[in-house]
Amino acid sequence: MQSEGIATFMTAYNDISMGISLGIAIALHNIPEGIGISVPIYYSTGKKSRGVILSLLSGLAEPLGAIMAYLILKNFINERLISITLIFVAGIMITLAIEEMLPETNKYNKPIHNLFGLIIGIILVLINLLIF
Repeated sequence: MQSEGIATFMTAYNDISMGISLGIAIALHNIPEGIGISVPIYYSTGKKSRGVILSLLSGLAEPLGAIMAYLILKNFINERLISITLIFVAGIMITLAIEEMLPETNKYNKPIHNLFGLIIGIILVLINLLIF
């Protein structure tokens, strides 16, 4: 998702340690995202390489978003633009989580797994914030 790359770039531009922290959090979340992309592709095509290639292409959207943000916004970056961009990206990510991901997890009728995943995600983010 390009918005994650934009958020990481804008955060790092403003505060490098916060940018690194956000980058690590996004990198950690990309592991299950890559699995979520590659496993269905493998089972539908029978080709591991196709799943790996498509997962890699999906992961490249984030650095591409950061590069695009730099090229388009480099002359206009200030505190206000950084704040507006981060708010916009956060809104996109929250909307996707609530509108797309949460209803999808509820289809499997395993509420304890949903809660467990949410708690682990919160703990990982908190640990990341404490480290950096």
